[in-house]
Amino acid sequence: MNIDYFRRMFAYNDWAHRKVWACARALTDEQYYRPCDYSVGSVHDQLVHTYGAERLWLGRVREEANPVFPSSQDYPNPAALRPAWDELTTEWQAFVAGLNDADLSRDITYTSINGNARRVTPIWQALAQILNHGTDHRAQTLSLIHQVGGETVAQDFIFYNWEQ
Repeated sequence: MNIDYFRRMFAYNDWAHRKVWACARALTDEQYYRPCDYSVGSVHDQLVHTYGAERLWLGRVREEANPVFPSSQDYPNPAALRPAWDELTTEWQAFVAGLNDADLSRDITYTSINGNARRVTPIWQALAQILNHGTDHRAQTLSLIHQVGGETVAQDFIFYNWEQ
């Protein structure tokens, strides 16, 4: 494993999230909050869930006691969620920047949100999980944006590379 790979992937993750955010912000409030029985709910619910997972995993890799998974009520609108997400992105970038190749094999121990003790070995698996989860939920969010009548964009890694 190479930390430079993860640094690049976290930069891509931020780029792709911003692409999806631009699509979400172009929606009307009705479209943005429209209930949906797909995945975790509305476009807003999807965005909060994605943010929440990244917040939770940052707490886990930092080995913080009891990191919290926020709800949509904690971030009731984009004006509350977007600045929190920007701060989280900065925190992730700083965390990944502080790692070296050897750190990637370090074990982390955490408790799952349902109270079960878990062990992630090595830390690169936690980093890969967050990146994979982000891709999964961006795709779900883009599907919802399309379903409510919004415009969507490609979020593929190759497009990120072409833009660099």
